[in-house]
Amino acid sequence: MIYFFMLAVLVGLIGMGVLVLYLMDRVHKIENKSVGGGGTGGAFGTSDPHFEGLGGQRLWAVLTASEGAVANSAIVRNKHLYAQVLQRHIEELFEEGRLDARQGVRMLPAPVRVIKTLGGQVASWLPPADSREIYEIGLERSVSSGAGFSALRTRLERVCARLYEKVGIDLMPQLFDHLLPGSGNGSGNPVVQAIGLPAVDGVAADAEEPSDGKLQ
Repeated sequence: MIYFFMLAVLVGLIGMGVLVLYLMDRVHKIENKSVGGGGTGGAFGTSDPHFEGLGGQRLWAVLTASEGAVANSAIVRNKHLYAQVLQRHIEELFEEGRLDARQGVRMLPAPVRVIKTLGGQVASWLPPADSREIYEIGLERSVSSGAGFSALRTRLERVCARLYEKVGIDLMPQLFDHLLPGSGNGSGNPVVQAIGLPAVDGVAADAEEPSDGKLQ
């Protein structure tokens, strides 16, 4: 009896140690991303020449044409390249939520993420409310059964449609099907139709883990 009690205490201590290490690693990554991305506005963290050194909230402001659209027309012309950055940023936020759910923790996602590209890297910033929503969807995905994916898909489609619309990039209706498998809203998808995008029927395959490779 004493042996099993000691074994249980040992396993509990090991579990607590793993959780502490995980949380320390998360905090360290968040600090590095915030510093590397230059907070909300600077050029730090962006090395891809297509974005002229801009990163963080400043790059988002230019791409959404709220400032500097004329002076930074070259960046605006490269929106098709930013589409890959935006896609990867959303995937990482979602996966971060899934991993945190498995560890039993909940943390605010970093405001800036350094996203690797073929040309270097970009300090990507998304509106905090949208970042939190994607992260929360990832959290809930880990504890939801397949039957509960429909509501999560609708939420994910809505926030992604909003982000892509702000940047002025067409969102392919099934772009994020690998995150939440299923047929979604089908050809009557109100989120897609609301921003004038074509709807596509079909069922996507489930790929549990997004690729960690560089953007294509």
